[in-house]
Amino acid sequence: MYRVYFTSRSEKELSKLSPIDIKKVLPKFSQLISPFKSSLDIKKLTNQADFYRLRVGKVRIIFEIDEVKKEVWVRKIGYRGGIYRGL
Repeated sequence: MYRVYFTSRSEKELSKLSPIDIKKVLPKFSQLISPFKSSLDIKKLTNQADFYRLRVGKVRIIFEIDEVKKEVWVRKIGYRGGIYRGL
């Protein structure tokens, strides 16, 4: 069982989403605590060790998995346009 943690940056980015998108995104975090379901749109990022992308409509969630500590760290949350810059 994994634990989900947010960075201060990702909490701030989450609060900047529209209320409709927040309602869509929040239930997805609870699905990250167990082995990932095939219904989630998750892909491993290229050239980034242990970084993954979760797609929820136009919103992208970039997270990192620490297999040893069984932790999922949410690093960035934003709309699809510029989310991948600065990784």
